[in-house]
Amino acid sequence: MEIQAPQIVQAVDEVSLVDFTRSLPPAVPMLDAKLARAIERLGSEHGLDRLIHGGAARGSSSARLGGARYLAPRLGDAIDIDCIFTTNGTQSALLLLFHHLVGKGGRLLAERLSYGALRELAGIAGVELVGLDVDKDGILPDAFERACRKGGVRALYCNPTVQNPTTALMPLSRRHVLADISRRYGVPIIEDDALGRLHPDAPPPIAKIAPDVVWYVMSATKGLAHGLRLAYVVGPSRAHCDSALAPVERLSFWTAAPLLAAIVANWTLSSAADLISAAIREENTARETMARGALGRFGLVSKPGSMHVWLPLPAPWTSDSFAGAALAAGVLIRSAGLFAVDNQPVSNAVRLSLSTPSSRRAAGVGISRIAALLESKPAT
Repeated sequence: MEIQAPQIVQAVDEVSLVDFTRSLPPAVPMLDAKLARAIERLGSEHGLDRLIHGGAARGSSSARLGGARYLAPRLGDAIDIDCIFTTNGTQSALLLLFHHLVGKGGRLLAERLSYGALRELAGIAGVELVGLDVDKDGILPDAFERACRKGGVRALYCNPTVQNPTTALMPLSRRHVLADISRRYGVPIIEDDALGRLHPDAPPPIAKIAPDVVWYVMSATKGLAHGLRLAYVVGPSRAHCDSALAPVERLSFWTAAPLLAAIVANWTLSSAADLISAAIREENTARETMARGALGRFGLVSKPGSMHVWLPLPAPWTSDSFAGAALAAGVLIRSAGLFAVDNQPVSNAVRLSLSTPSSRRAAGVGISRIAALLESKPAT
């Protein structure tokens, strides 16, 4: 049999269709060298075969220690590694927590606009998802308390730090109020701090204020590299973690790959993790600055260094019509409706994930096209 050489397909020029839809960290030049160095060290110190032939379900002690160091900029240096377990990314972590804390038919609260996969995850877990009203600072405490007072609420999912998709940054005082409501009504909080590591000046997580009522989740996806399917969960206590994992301890669909956990642990020991996160933060800052300069006059909502930005739209644009016009202009974006957690009306806005394009040049082209579109009028 004659074997034909593979056909080489030329990559499409990235600026022909600029993708602002996926929340990916920008690729930083040092990543390749840091990855190669970590694998070399792991191979010489421990042997890579040990890391691909299995591992502890909740993560080895060294993996959890690496997690504690990765989370330290947000939670401090005194994290008990017995309260940490590793999962195969944020979605696996959330599914475990939805099953454990909410249960089938239970009610889960969240920001009315939230993480794009949340609605699907809630459907898989069989939980009822209810949106809470928000303002520029995030969840309104009165809305949270009213929902708790009605009864039937099992947990609150929230994203207080540079919220996805609105970029809301919850102030410290409101975090304290939410923690107090959580304690009074016995409603635990699932805090997704996806971007916290990239915003070191942000207020501390609710988990640091009230570790007794919060389940804290942070992945390596945004702070290091999208292909690292690894998330750390910090529970209120070792007993809480044991209870959450007991039903799935013998299953592996949720577990983190030991090799990935070892790489991140190695990076935290060698300071590579801090260098990579700093480089991502620098690139995010450059792109957000470009977006603010070009789109600020149109009411852009963002935070310094935001990986994504939120763009309210003037009438007569609708989020769907604007997304369609943007596609025709060569830009992919996501409309507000894709982040709705229930069927209630949502803002007339779109999200731009500035970090998706692999180059700053492509991001700038996409931003310019969006600005030009806003200066025009919708086609009849």
